[in-house]
Amino acid sequence: MRTQKYIIPEISAQSIIASARQTGDGYSFYFDTTDPSKEYLVERTLQDDCPIFYQTMLALGKKTDSAILSDALSNVFVYIDFSGIFDRKPVGRVLEYQKIAECMFHPDGIRINFGSLNDRYMAFERSASMSRENRLAFVRADVYEPLRERMMLGMNIGDCQLSKLYAYNALLFTSGARYNNTSILSDKKIIVIKNPQSTIENVNVITVEDDGTDNPMRKYSRVEKTTDITITEFDGEGFISPRLAEALGREHNSFQIRMPYIKGVVHKVDFAGLFTELGVPYIVDMWGERHDPADVDIILTDSMFKGRKWMESNNLSWGEYLDRCAKYGHALYVSGKDKLGAQETTELNYQFLNTLSITDEEFRPKELPLGWYDSPEYDSRNWITKTTEVSYYRLVADNGARRKYFLDDLEDVEVSTERRQYRAELIAKNGMFIDEPIFAKELSDRAENILSKYAVGKLLVTGDNRYLSDDLLRLIAFIVKDSLKEKGDDIYRHLEAEFISGNEIYAPLPHYAENEFYTVLRSPHIARNEEALVKPIKVGALREKYFSHLGYVIMVDSRSLIPERLGGADFDGDMVKTIADPLINQCVIRSSTELPLLKIPTAEPLISDANDWYARFVTVRNTFSSRVGQISNAALNRGVLAYDENTTSEDKVHYNQDVETLAILTGLEIDSAKSGIKPDLSEYIENKRARRSIFLRYKTIAESDEAHKWYEPTKNARLKKYFESVDWNSISSNLEKLPYFAYMLEHKTEKVKTSPVSDESLFVFAQSPDWKERLDNTMLDRVASIIRDYETALQRIRYINHIPSEMKRKGDIYRILYARGQENDYSVDELYSLFENMSPQKVRKARHGLEDTRWHLTPPEERQHLLYGLTDVMGLSDYLDVLCDFSHGGYRIVGDIICDLDDMHRSRGIKSNITKQKGDSRELQAMLMGIERADDYKEHIIRNCINVICPPSRRGALDFDEVVKCAVALGKRQFALEVLPATVLDLTLDRSHVYKVAEPQKKKWRFWK
Repeated sequence: MRTQKYIIPEISAQSIIASARQTGDGYSFYFDTTDPSKEYLVERTLQDDCPIFYQTMLALGKKTDSAILSDALSNVFVYIDFSGIFDRKPVGRVLEYQKIAECMFHPDGIRINFGSLNDRYMAFERSASMSRENRLAFVRADVYEPLRERMMLGMNIGDCQLSKLYAYNALLFTSGARYNNTSILSDKKIIVIKNPQSTIENVNVITVEDDGTDNPMRKYSRVEKTTDITITEFDGEGFISPRLAEALGREHNSFQIRMPYIKGVVHKVDFAGLFTELGVPYIVDMWGERHDPADVDIILTDSMFKGRKWMESNNLSWGEYLDRCAKYGHALYVSGKDKLGAQETTELNYQFLNTLSITDEEFRPKELPLGWYDSPEYDSRNWITKTTEVSYYRLVADNGARRKYFLDDLEDVEVSTERRQYRAELIAKNGMFIDEPIFAKELSDRAENILSKYAVGKLLVTGDNRYLSDDLLRLIAFIVKDSLKEKGDDIYRHLEAEFISGNEIYAPLPHYAENEFYTVLRSPHIARNEEALVKPIKVGALREKYFSHLGYVIMVDSRSLIPERLGGADFDGDMVKTIADPLINQCVIRSSTELPLLKIPTAEPLISDANDWYARFVTVRNTFSSRVGQISNAALNRGVLAYDENTTSEDKVHYNQDVETLAILTGLEIDSAKSGIKPDLSEYIENKRARRSIFLRYKTIAESDEAHKWYEPTKNARLKKYFESVDWNSISSNLEKLPYFAYMLEHKTEKVKTSPVSDESLFVFAQSPDWKERLDNTMLDRVASIIRDYETALQRIRYINHIPSEMKRKGDIYRILYARGQENDYSVDELYSLFENMSPQKVRKARHGLEDTRWHLTPPEERQHLLYGLTDVMGLSDYLDVLCDFSHGGYRIVGDIICDLDDMHRSRGIKSNITKQKGDSRELQAMLMGIERADDYKEHIIRNCINVICPPSRRGALDFDEVVKCAVALGKRQFALEVLPATVLDLTLDRSHVYKVAEPQKKKWRFWK
């Protein structure tokens, strides 16, 4: 089912700052989105429905919008992008911008005209992903207080850890499916139990200690010590009854849930049946109330209820808290579920490959061919890249596997569209369709995707992805003991015999052979210390009866410190990879046994008043911008040397310590969204002690876009130069060889040559030699016209979608600033904002003027005067030093900005006229009708096309069978497959008896012969 989306405008803070006017005690802001010169500065983003949008509709007194794409909140919320403001050093001009931006958070807010009123907007909240992207939601002032009251359930929240309040309020921005049955909001149906805690003594750890200051940005130093570690068991997980799980998702067993100040994962377990079998008559919640297990639908642990202390400080009982939820129209939301279907492989990333202790022969034997004629699976040896190479080979060279790729959709209960299901049935009925472009292109795209991932270290290996969980049977035992006290001792001992302990795991329903050992990993992964080697438990009768259906869960004993080893993971939805590949597991045994635990310290929280606007501003400012990617790159540069056998012993020690420290700092960086405290990373990110990895060089090129200026090499040319510039025989790191292995695999593997077969091999109607002659010419002409219009509609939309939404020359400007050492002095966005008031006509004139006056040859003494004359822009005086500096190709800066703005204005003109171009037929207009509001343009055009073929009124309707026949006769099978796959299926020649799916097929023979 498609998720409803809301149109929410987004504006950069740079643009808002450009409209600032200084007042006596600060700045005021007014931004007019109706001004044509500013229209391009407003991006219409599509946001999934979420609890906060539902609450906003209630606050406005509106009915929730049932449209797939709604603009009901397009003048209520506005997202402000603070990139380039608070994520830069506060010096010079940047400091001035930060002071101006601070005033945007004042209760006076900012004024924005969206067409009807000059509304005032106030700084509000943001989701975790918005925080990482430097974005904050502003909400219309008349909605601010009602919405804040609804968000906080009318509770008075004063002094608190503001960063946590923001993090927990952000839960309402999480998209999900709403469960509208409000009867669930009862303290008889949802109960909260305590979280037990355990202390593990004398643990060898590596950790960091801060500088002792109260600063939100702190320096940390590395420390090795032996210490006791206290853990919260079952942190973030609980149970859901089978009857409620049936209502939320019949075939699902694990649900990520959200309610006000409540988050975590609940697993479907028949706890009422289990308690009955154990003779347990009631459950006692954390407030001492007894509950009949048969009445309970959700059991939360205390760690899942983030608002308990605020609830108690407001003198509310748990029942009164749930009553408030119902009063304000809140509900249970499901933001994620376990995946259905078999998982046989999982994807490793370059971070883990870098830490793996592996020989060349284990990674990829040197005598192997660099490309394949027969499938690698026939080679009896095992190596790390084998599964990925087999997957690639099957998609490009094995006809049987290519067919099975589509047939798997027939078994997928979550198949995305009915249309895709029809296509799978087509392949099942007549496998000769496999060479049709619509199928061949998907296979080619999928193979290319695998290859591109291979090159950047994303390798497929045997294993799966699962929710990390504590031992849920032990949670049952804890409930028994906490509820019955001494009376439950015998039951507890009975259950204890089946507990998970040490490095044991319980991962039910695997789709791979059972091994003696497995490896458990979690991203981000930086150091060897973060690898957990585990072994399967011997399953007892109760565990098998009540937990064996949880095929998307891996249970561990939290007291084993496995979650701590995995970067401080908890059980509220953290995903881990279970690696079942025996070769990898042997490598882990070799490298990571008895390594000290990397312990992420808990920062002392900063307490502030939740009602103080300035305190809220400071919290938001300090939590903007995640640097996890930068840390990972800094760690990889050092890790390549730390784990390379050719590195000297002294250097290995230094680099290894750096990697371990960076792994801990990564955890602190992630936790900063809640703690409000960030680590100072200047020593590692700005220090270039380690050489830059050639792997990261490739990754940078491969992940760049295709845009380039005429005088710059294309992306393919840059890649070609990269491969030619590296002496691959001299590279000792297996990780750094991956781009070369992927490059050669593509060029050396012999691929299937696809060629569509004849009509008579596919269709029943084509069995008659004269079938084309019997078609009505008028019908042929009509269908040909419809197909032309359909193809025109698709081409037009594809053109629009390929127009970059970002200014494509920004990267060029950043490279110039970087080369001149000015990347921290100027933001690229702020340079663009200088020219935002230029009209489209002035921009076009300036573009021609730059060419006519040969701006790039202008003498230094004439540049300032010429620039003012060409652009007629006020406020350039503070930027003349950067705009008129031609060093390192600096003459391109003005040209890049003007050309980007001109291209943008032209593309907006094209977009605004897409449905009403001169000469469009009535059918083409009908196919494009409503395309501006479509979330899936191709499906929308297909639906419109079907309505053209067969209007709802049925007047002038064409027979679908005849349309397909005409399309085939016209050589337009793809049109028939895209628009009328069900009809094509009915008219297809049945050759299902020919194929043997399970047998691999040699690429040089068609599998139907």
